[in-house]
Amino acid sequence: MNSRLDPLLGLALNRLGDVALSSWRSYQLLFAPGLTGHFRDRLARRRAAAVFYNARRTVPAYAAFLRERGAFDPARFEDIPPMDKASYVQKWPLEALCQGGRLPRRGAVIDESSGSSGKASNWVRGPGERAATRRLIQYSARATFGDETFVLLNAFALGPWATGMNVSMSLVDRCVLKSIGPDAAKLAGTLELLGPRYRYVVTGYPPFLKAFVESARLDWGAYDLCAVVGGEGMSEPLRAALNRCFRKTISSFGASDLEINLAVETDFTIALRQAIAASPALGRDLFGAGEGLPMIFQYDPLNTWIESDADRNLLFTLNRLENVSPRVRYNLHDRGVVHGFAHVSDVLRQHRLGLPLPLSQPRGARAPVLALPLLFHWGRQDSAVAFYGCKITPEDVQHVVVRSPLLAGKVANFALHPYEDQQANKRLELWFELAADVEAPGPPVDAVTAEVLVELARVNQDFRESARMIPDGRQPVVRLFPFGASPISGQDIRIKKRYIV
Repeated sequence: MNSRLDPLLGLALNRLGDVALSSWRSYQLLFAPGLTGHFRDRLARRRAAAVFYNARRTVPAYAAFLRERGAFDPARFEDIPPMDKASYVQKWPLEALCQGGRLPRRGAVIDESSGSSGKASNWVRGPGERAATRRLIQYSARATFGDETFVLLNAFALGPWATGMNVSMSLVDRCVLKSIGPDAAKLAGTLELLGPRYRYVVTGYPPFLKAFVESARLDWGAYDLCAVVGGEGMSEPLRAALNRCFRKTISSFGASDLEINLAVETDFTIALRQAIAASPALGRDLFGAGEGLPMIFQYDPLNTWIESDADRNLLFTLNRLENVSPRVRYNLHDRGVVHGFAHVSDVLRQHRLGLPLPLSQPRGARAPVLALPLLFHWGRQDSAVAFYGCKITPEDVQHVVVRSPLLAGKVANFALHPYEDQQANKRLELWFELAADVEAPGPPVDAVTAEVLVELARVNQDFRESARMIPDGRQPVVRLFPFGASPISGQDIRIKKRYIV
């Protein structure tokens, strides 16, 4: 946003955006391909500026945050200091983070983050923003699954955690809902009870759904099932494994710090990701060299303004004045870049690829392409392990687990364990906790190690090149653990898993 901030213009355009987002028909027209993106971008940026001015005026913690940094009256949006959990959220009481310095009198919900990265945080969401979140999730459901109703089986964690409860509250008037939580037996029992005469959408964390499809004894071909996953990245081999049972598997991106469903995979982004996996040159032209295969989402810039700084930290501004606890240029410490739909389309044309892109394993009707900007997301800044000049991610290891004949269907948990030995050499162990029904010690460790390194080189081209530089005796080491006897045993299945130790 290069122009000076204008409070009155920002406020007017924020309200105009609310009108544009108020119905599904106007939303489709606003983001139809072929319509110039200049107006949409200008409207989105001004909405973000209005949120800044409103938060500075009404939120005691934010006014203090800006004064501490000498940035109470920035000339440009880019001059506003980013906030994060440590510098902002954890420094002030919950009430001071709210508009008016107090909790709403009624209609608000307090969500709790999963706590997977440490101490859990709490977030206050008022009735206005919950209504907006509900509307956007319903738009995503219509764009993905059509206008017909379906049975939603919500297997996300319930209770105080943000994702599960918000999914249920947002979709209950769009479908038939059963909130199950991450319980594979109850999920299978519900499918058997209702039978194959309904359309189903199952939501949950990727590891849970993988374990579910491996353990459930259902006639998968008789059911019309789709899956929506979230909470962590997903490899294409895992998607292919899930799609043997589900007609479609898409991932939704969100964060407890902000809100759920900030961005979502579409048929277009899934096909684009598969095209990048097949053509690294396409990826280099879209986001540069030296990066692995990202998750790719589309997002609504009128509701969420997303920036990427010089270090590829993603900064989020929620563009709604009614949010009880505003977040302006909030740094999740996630790594990614954003590109407009027109730019991505131009790059595709340069590679002689047109829309719609071909999808592998097509099943059912394709969803229409909307001209929403794209988010290329590599996970948390600290979720990759650096090893001899390359980065290895949990998604890479997930790929190995699914593709390895010695490990497929036999692993309950895995983690990357980087460390330095007594000679200060960089070392890396890959820990695999075997499933409960796999007899210890399981597959031969040497054979597993060889297979893991081959698959890792296949999915991660940087590791393939770096492996040539690793001295003998310092290659990554595989360790196998019996179920319940590993350093990563006993993780709460209701929250996201820990993959870096």
